[in-house]
Order: sequence, then structure tokens, then C-alpha cells
Amino acid sequence: MNGKISDNSKRVIFVSTSVGAGHHQAAAALMTRLGEVRPDVETEFLDALEFVPWWFRLVYGGGYNVLVTSLPRIYGVGYRWHNRPDTPRRTLLERNRLLIERFALRRLRRHLLDRRPTLVMATHYLAMPMIGRLIGRGERLRMFAVITDNEPHRWWFAENVERYFVANQRVRELISRWGIAPGRITVSGIPVHPKWTAGLDRQSIFRDWRLPTDRPIVILSGGTFFTVGPVERIAQAILNNTDAHVVVLAGNNKKLLAALASLPESGRRLTPVAFTDRVQELAEVASVFITKPGGLMTSECIAKGVAMVLTKPVPGQEAANAEMLAREGAAITAPVTEDVIREVIRLLETPAAVEALRDNARRLYQPATETIVSRICEAIDS
Repeated sequence: MNGKISDNSKRVIFVSTSVGAGHHQAAAALMTRLGEVRPDVETEFLDALEFVPWWFRLVYGGGYNVLVTSLPRIYGVGYRWHNRPDTPRRTLLERNRLLIERFALRRLRRHLLDRRPTLVMATHYLAMPMIGRLIGRGERLRMFAVITDNEPHRWWFAENVERYFVANQRVRELISRWGIAPGRITVSGIPVHPKWTAGLDRQSIFRDWRLPTDRPIVILSGGTFFTVGPVERIAQAILNNTDAHVVVLAGNNKKLLAALASLPESGRRLTPVAFTDRVQELAEVASVFITKPGGLMTSECIAKGVAMVLTKPVPGQEAANAEMLAREGAAITAPVTEDVIREVIRLLETPAAVEALRDNARRLYQPATETIVSRICEAIDS
């Protein structure tokens, strides 16, 4: 995902962290659009976890995956415990965490000082305090940050962030309590790749994916890097109780792909899909999209105006995403498997309900990618 690198003075480095898929997707969306409007600007993508010692990567990345998939309640407790204080003051616990992170990120620090970018764009919080500390010590760096959920966790707080981009007004109000001046916060929405807002030929999609045009299409996604929830059971129940064609996004889960391929409906009314970067095509023709309430996936569905049924969220940022979307009438929350099945059946029997969800999703859409890239261009030219 790296652009051309030379000694050109206009260089933007995007810093993310590979925990879940959304943070990388946000960076890719902004890099792609920036490359389209400003080909003179060089870009580089960095995964902060590629610059840390093995033990830190194991605890930080591996620990996240285990907690989210196997111990979500413990993850929720930790999320709430660390989501404080609600003031600019740093606690002893925070200072100790930041000390460990600065030590682990020392290779990334050297890389940034060697590259001397015009701007650092953070789509994950891990490296932000370290970069803010460099700026505070007088290093000639500038930093923007994109909060990729509908609730800000305290770990997004870093000193010397020139501008935060946030999903909505509520996030803006919450991070203002950390001492961030409102003038440095832009309510932009969450950035999605330009392909999610591009016009598509529906007939070509039906043909290319071998999907029927006379049945509703239900998309079922459990996650990109790991699958959450009884996906096979949900798919089978929808097939048994409706005339829909079900497309299952199985990501990198080979076990799930094999199980789906063994079902008698596979290839007829069931299409298992391994990891793909063409989900926007499937969303274009979907009647209902079943997904976990990640910030990026739901933002992509909003950009497409897709009716969403949200599976049980991981306590924390996903729960906040689900609550916001349900409150705005853009999604149905179904925390229990039976609820997912029942709601999908109800929606397929009630086209007006599907259309109401689609209308509310479209109403929530904000051109975040355009807004943020415009600000990036202003910054590198100033």
C-alpha cells in the first residue's frame, strides 16, 4: 500500500495498527483518494506492529484477537476500565502504559525521524502519543488523526494532534473533555474507500457473481480476519425459511469456507466467498446485509445505503456503533442468533421496512474521505 518514495518535500505517512481490519481500511481509503487528487504527493503506509518487538506484538495484536473472539466480556471490562479519565490529566496507569509503548515503538520513532514526512495521518491510536511527544520536543512533524468508531476511547487521546476527524457531534463533545480545542475537531464521518461511492452496473454484478436476479440477496459477514458468531447456522436458517440467495463473506476462515461448501445449497442458493476486496459490488445488490457492527463496515454500508442487521457486538466500540445506528433507524440490532434469523425473515417479508432502513442509512452518510483529503491537501500546501 506504499506509494513512490523519494526526497520530495511533500510526503504523507499513514500510520495504522493491524488489530481488526477497519483501521487499515480507513488508511487505504484516504491514500487512494489522495493519490487521485494529488499525484504529486508521496505516500507511505506503516503498520505500527511491524516496528515493535515480538513480545509486544504477541500481547497487543494476539491478545486483542483472543479477547474479541473468545473472551468478549473480559474485553468489555478492560475497555471500560481503561476508558478514563474524562479530563486532560494523565493518570499513573496511563503514564505507565505510554512509557511501555514508547519503548516498544522506538524503531518506528527512528523511521519517522528519518523520513521527515510533511504530515503523519494516524488511523489507529497506538503510535499517536509517541508522535505527539516528538512534536512536543520540537521535532518538525505534524499529525492528524481519524477516530474510526462512533465512540472515542481514551486511548485516542494524544498531545499535539493538530486535527481530529470524528464520526459525529457526540464524539466531538466527548473528546473536547480531554482538553482538545473544538476548533481542532472536524465532524467528518468515517472515511470509506472511493469504490463504495462509485456508480456500479447492477446487471454486471449479478452476472459476474452468478447471482439470481429474481431472489432477494442476503449478505452475511462475520469479520475479515476472524469470524464472530454462528455464521453457518444463520445461513442455513435463512435458506430454510426464505427464498433468498445467501452470500457468506468468510474472510480468511478456511474451516468456515469448507463447512459452507459442504452444504447442499452451496452453488445454488448459497455462495461462500473467501477474502475479497469487491464487497462493495455485493452490497450494491443486497436486500439485507448482516454484519458485526464495526465502524468501517457499517460506514461502508451507510455509503451504499444498505439495510443492516447487526449481530451481537463486542462490548465497547462495537456496542456504541450498534446503539447509534439503531437509534438513527439505520440498522436492526439482533444480539441473539434467533433474533438475527427472525429479523431477516421479517425484513424480507416487509419491503417497506427495508426501504426505511436504506433511507435512514443514506441520511447518515457523510463524504468523510473527501473532507479529510481536502484538509490533508491544505496542510501539505501550507
